[in-house]
Amino acid sequence: MTANNHRNGEPASDRRDQGTVLDRMQMPPMSGDEALRRFHKEREAGGHKSQSDETTELAKLHPVMRFVAVAGTFILIVAALLGVLYLIGS
Repeated sequence: MTANNHRNGEPASDRRDQGTVLDRMQMPPMSGDEALRRFHKEREAGGHKSQSDETTELAKLHPVMRFVAVAGTFILIVAALLGVLYLIGS
């Protein structure tokens, strides 16, 4: 006995695969490098800073405060891991 692979009586060859929205969009062929170059060019033309010019909030801090922030984060991570180990061991 064979399976009926037809929907609504249509043969499988008559059905067209619609794909996704992204499959139907007309995109010009370009490499990843070309796409990044165009993206950065459009951002600079729009008045946005390039990513290499932007500094993070952590980099703007005073060196002592930066050390406190990083050390505090490290201590919190270690404390959480030790807490998990304690709960597993008990």
